[in-house]
Amino acid sequence: MTSLWLILLLVPLYAEKHHRSSVEEEDFVRCHMALRDTPHMCNEYANFKPISRERRQVEEGEEFPADEFADLELEEGCMKMKWAEVGPDNNWGHCLETKQDDSFRYIHTNTVPDFYYNPYCPLGLGQGYCTPEEKERNKCYIPEEIVLCGGDNGEGSTPYGDVWVPHEAWYKIPLKGNPTRSDLPRDMYDAEGVGAVKSDGAVLGVATNGIGIRGSATFGGISIDEAKFQLICGGHVTPPLTKVNMSTLPAGAPPGTTPIYHFHKAPDCLEAFQLDNKEISRGGTPNKHGRLIGWALDGFGIYTFQDIGGTAPVVDECGGHFGPVSDESDEVVYHYHARPHVPYTLACQGPALGKCDETQTNTTNFCHFGCGAEVCVQPGTKENALRKYLATWNETWLDSFKSNRFSVVGYSSAAMRVEFLERFLMVTAIMVAHFM
Repeated sequence: MTSLWLILLLVPLYAEKHHRSSVEEEDFVRCHMALRDTPHMCNEYANFKPISRERRQVEEGEEFPADEFADLELEEGCMKMKWAEVGPDNNWGHCLETKQDDSFRYIHTNTVPDFYYNPYCPLGLGQGYCTPEEKERNKCYIPEEIVLCGGDNGEGSTPYGDVWVPHEAWYKIPLKGNPTRSDLPRDMYDAEGVGAVKSDGAVLGVATNGIGIRGSATFGGISIDEAKFQLICGGHVTPPLTKVNMSTLPAGAPPGTTPIYHFHKAPDCLEAFQLDNKEISRGGTPNKHGRLIGWALDGFGIYTFQDIGGTAPVVDECGGHFGPVSDESDEVVYHYHARPHVPYTLACQGPALGKCDETQTNTTNFCHFGCGAEVCVQPGTKENALRKYLATWNETWLDSFKSNRFSVVGYSSAAMRVEFLERFLMVTAIMVAHFM
């Protein structure tokens, strides 16, 4: 109990910077530190209440968005899928319904992956759920003296590890993000501020197969890699705790829930990665821009590892950048890339503009090292294509920030053109002096 109260007392210190989010600072810190003392982690970020279809109605004058999902009902039996009873004939238990209108993409899923999932123990069969780092920081809320992976901890537990249990999830994501907004960058988990809707508060985006993408942190606020968690296809399940006597767990422990499957790292078993990574003789495309694997809550796409020509993406601190998403087109958009290191997808809703730190806490910071400029553009991008894209919202936006050098023909902003002119004049003066 003492450790939980200490964390709460220190919340103002952790969140002393403007956190650029729609939730309260205390909730912002708790989510980024992956504290789970609510039925679902980051619950304050969820702005869609998963109420049964029969009970969905306007509550206390609130405009409840249930009607937007009215024609996205999952097939009967989707919420009764059992891990031991599914296979390729029923798509491994996976259920997904989607639609889109002129402004938004709508997703309703049972959060069951569309591939085989091995029983999973984060630290090994017969081991607990806390890492040595979590114990050292006094953040272990599921002590191994009480809960061991492979034990009968409730639905979703097997003698060989934990497996998924269906959970309904709803998402509404803008079809087109606006990279020139004046409030960017924003908290990666924030839905309300960018016009999105989600029922899972811990999600920062959604994969093309409907599975939620969470941040780089696992329980206690350390990264998946620092925790030494081994993830197959970049995902795992939350611990099953429905049979655990919650009164025996420390204060702050997650309430008894069934396992929810989700991604943290790159979901590299999805078809997009398979098409990228297979041998060139069989149609692999490691030498082309990566394929789409999902969408962040702000509406910008998330792509596989490589950029145009198979080169490494030059991204900002959020993990995104401006550039084409196809080797066959010069059209530019802002977008994110997955990567094998932190941030695995994104650390904030970009562009970063050199302010990613303001979207993090003082104890959990997953920002990328960036490109050394406020605006990051993939080298080789055509400036006129970039300006055409930005002109949709603000045709002079680019001139307000320093960009990395990206164009073979010209420079990315007025500031860079001034730098070019200064260097040109300096070189000219040296040459004139040399030949005088």
